[in-house]
Amino acid sequence: MTPIQNKKALRYFILSLSFLLVSCAQEDPPIYEAGSLKFEDEFNGSSLNSSKWSHQTGTGSQYGLWGWGNGELQYYRSENTTVSDGTAKITVKSESFEGKEYTSSRFTTLNKFSFRYGKVQARIKTVDGKSLWPAFWLLPVGGNWPCDGEIDIMEQGGHVGGINETTGAAHLGECGGASTYETFDLKNPAGVSYANDFHIYEIQWSKDKIAWYVDDKKVFQVTPESYPGKTWPFNSSDWYILLNLAVDKSGPNSNTQLPSQMEIDWVRVYEMERAN
Repeated sequence: MTPIQNKKALRYFILSLSFLLVSCAQEDPPIYEAGSLKFEDEFNGSSLNSSKWSHQTGTGSQYGLWGWGNGELQYYRSENTTVSDGTAKITVKSESFEGKEYTSSRFTTLNKFSFRYGKVQARIKTVDGKSLWPAFWLLPVGGNWPCDGEIDIMEQGGHVGGINETTGAAHLGECGGASTYETFDLKNPAGVSYANDFHIYEIQWSKDKIAWYVDDKKVFQVTPESYPGKTWPFNSSDWYILLNLAVDKSGPNSNTQLPSQMEIDWVRVYEMERAN
């Protein structure tokens, strides 16, 4: 090629590459982005903020649930939640109380704050030990399970393969029947327990889509097409937040250190706004 032809070829290549990059960037543009902060708790006080959270205590029997629907072995008490040094701490203990061998805590925003759609985050240091089951999740106000849905932002232990894995799920199904769910198991890239440090667990939830993030990296998503033939309940109702530390029905072993605690640094909910 002549120098002029070389320049023309180079110019054509640059223009083609620019067009390709722009086209690729426009193939999947963001539909929603995080907007205004709708809810937050930084746990900077000396007790749980009663204007934002309520405890759910007991064994679940008051709701007709055996072990909160999972055969869990703990009795939830408000005394097992403390707030200090900028974190809320849920402590699971080996102690007999009201017929149970373990105590722990569960608190929610039910009747305090509810919402539909948003960027929902918490920075949490979870807990090691067989059968210890920390969770950060959402339920619909006044909903029936599983037909009205359940969104698990973070669960560890319990049904997960190991303490170096974290999971999330979205449940649905026929009322009074078994749930259908889509889930993921994410191994810690560092190869160590998620309980070794704080991590950010998050969903970004908009119409017909829920996406999960761990430490700001997208790891999973579901849409109505993920559940062929099923009714998608996640565009209905207002939803509330739950945080708890359970003991699953298989029970701890001798290597499980008790008491142990889960720490929550902060919880935030942002409104999702259209990006275009």
